[in-house]
Amino acid sequence: MNNAVFGKTMENVRVHLDVRLVTRWDGRYGAEALIAKPNFHSRNIFSEDLMAVELRRLRVQFAKPIYAGMCILEISKTRMYEFHYDYMLPLYRHIDNNNTNNNEYCRLLYTDTDSLIYHIVTNTKTDPYECMRRNLARFDTSNYPSVNAYDMPRANKRVPGLMKDENCGAIMSEFVGLRAKMYAYRVDGREDNKIIKEVHRHIVARQITFDDYAQCLRDATECTVNRA
Repeated sequence: MNNAVFGKTMENVRVHLDVRLVTRWDGRYGAEALIAKPNFHSRNIFSEDLMAVELRRLRVQFAKPIYAGMCILEISKTRMYEFHYDYMLPLYRHIDNNNTNNNEYCRLLYTDTDSLIYHIVTNTKTDPYECMRRNLARFDTSNYPSVNAYDMPRANKRVPGLMKDENCGAIMSEFVGLRAKMYAYRVDGREDNKIIKEVHRHIVARQITFDDYAQCLRDATECTVNRA
């Protein structure tokens, strides 16, 4: 719900369409009158008595509270930077991430407005789940099962500003990040998670595979699918 509210505050009203559904040809609001308008753009006929007419918008009203969305973004950036630089990096300060032969490392793979994806290989001293238990005030663990392998207590449900393990303790085994809002990852025992912004979910689910992401990254190729 919070994400939906934020999205509405930053909604781009410039891309909104003016589409009229009409069931008759003549009359003041009929298809003939709409097609005759100077801002007529296109039409789509569905049947003998149903047509969609798109008009170019003559007026754009900026009625969204963009200032609120901007403030949310800035607060989110502050929280993300604070978590990464004041918590994660000091926690794994002893690890030389530039040493490729090191058996321990903590690398940031991907970041979004309100999320971070890390690749962590470490010993039991800095086990991420043990660190979560020791610093519970930083995390919302309410999505964990009441009985879990890490003995993680459920706390801080929906407290704003806290980080949350979206996989609920399940291990993410593979991750492929191609660009912003375009990535895929695998979690043990679950279906592949595939994200591509502005592409219908059913197309991503049915026509694009995890291997397609990996191939695009590995071979620097493009993957094209046809919309059904």
